[in-house]
Amino acid sequence: MKRGAGAGGVGTSIARHPHTLTALACGSITLAVVTNAFRSDAGAVRDFSEGVRRGVFGAMGSYVAYSALQGPATHMTRPHAAVWKMAHGTFIVYLMALVVLVFQTPEGAQKLLKFFWSDLGVPLATRSYGGDCRIYVPGHRSGSFGIVYETLFDEFTLAHILGWYGKAIAIRDWKLLWAYSIAFELCELTFEHWQPNFNECWWDMWVWDVLVCNLAGIVAGMATVKFLQGKMYDWSGKASTKAHREPRTVKGAFKRVVMIFTPASVEHYTWRPTDSPARFMKCAFLVFCGLVFDLNLFFMKYVLHVPPSHPFCLGRLAIWFAMSNIAIREYYVFIESDSVSTAKLGPNAWLALAVLVVEILVVVKNGHGKFTNPWPRHVLLAWAIVFVGTTSYLIAWQRRLNQSTSAGKGKGKGTGKGKKASTIAVKSSSSSAGRSSSRKSKRK
Repeated sequence: MKRGAGAGGVGTSIARHPHTLTALACGSITLAVVTNAFRSDAGAVRDFSEGVRRGVFGAMGSYVAYSALQGPATHMTRPHAAVWKMAHGTFIVYLMALVVLVFQTPEGAQKLLKFFWSDLGVPLATRSYGGDCRIYVPGHRSGSFGIVYETLFDEFTLAHILGWYGKAIAIRDWKLLWAYSIAFELCELTFEHWQPNFNECWWDMWVWDVLVCNLAGIVAGMATVKFLQGKMYDWSGKASTKAHREPRTVKGAFKRVVMIFTPASVEHYTWRPTDSPARFMKCAFLVFCGLVFDLNLFFMKYVLHVPPSHPFCLGRLAIWFAMSNIAIREYYVFIESDSVSTAKLGPNAWLALAVLVVEILVVVKNGHGKFTNPWPRHVLLAWAIVFVGTTSYLIAWQRRLNQSTSAGKGKGKGTGKGKKASTIAVKSSSSSAGRSSSRKSKRK
């Protein structure tokens, strides 16, 4: 039997072919049925508002379906390339929705969200986790350690771990993930005068968040990357790739089955921000974008009155998780290009940056009058010291690299001149010896 002639081979062949015309026919029939296009009466939808809502969501779904068939290709091919094309299309729809939201007034934005989700538009109750930081409180309603219990084991603990699990899969480097983790806690300290949710106890922030939840998510994510690892990549541009082949064992068979539903290759990125100032800035920019992503979530749900468990927030996290894997890969390819002037940022990485910027605009426009507390002086002073110190160190670092490069070139030139002089001296002595022997032979 020829390869692929069996049921599995036929199924794989059908799944891998585009079938664009078949999809067009099926999509047209589905659209006609859903919209009651061939009904003679007014249709099932009698309310104008409901018709608009269904029409908007239908248009979004149609564009996502189009993206699955005709969208730009990515480096992801499993479980199917169409899945990642749909993620790209969904992200574009999200960007367009954010642009529409930016054009509204704050009151209009609330009405627009309430038009699609009737449960929105109500200001959220804020909660501060740092009001009472006592660990042992006799007589508490939840026990002597009730404050710790209620703070640690709330409904967001699992979401916290899962969030860092996704970040570990996207970034795939221990040192960069730890820097990201600590930097976000510092951001919470920075913005706690605007966000009551950021006001946490020291043991909640540095012990539970960093050393427990973040660590658990990072370990699980890195273990997943190691399990599905296909090639090794070095973000410094110095290491070579290494292929890993799984032996034909039960573990190998299970791994091959699991990898059907995963990307074709899972790379382990080795970031080295200490290689050069330029590499440091490129790595810092990625961490900065991650921090903006996290902060945008908190500020958007605050200014738009969206609960954390609402489909809006959950859907945002889902599409960001899908896009971050593709965008970080494209960013890696971009920074590894030989010529920065001619390199082009990938479409998914560019789209991710665009969405970050528009999310910031949504927060700024809808946050007028909601962030009136002045900046604490110690916060401004601390970040000023960090900025000046980091900038000065990078400049001094770059100067040392330039001086060492110049010294190496000068030494190389001096060595070349010495070699040339010694060569000339050898040739001169050889010619003198030749002439002397010639004279002796003539005398004889």
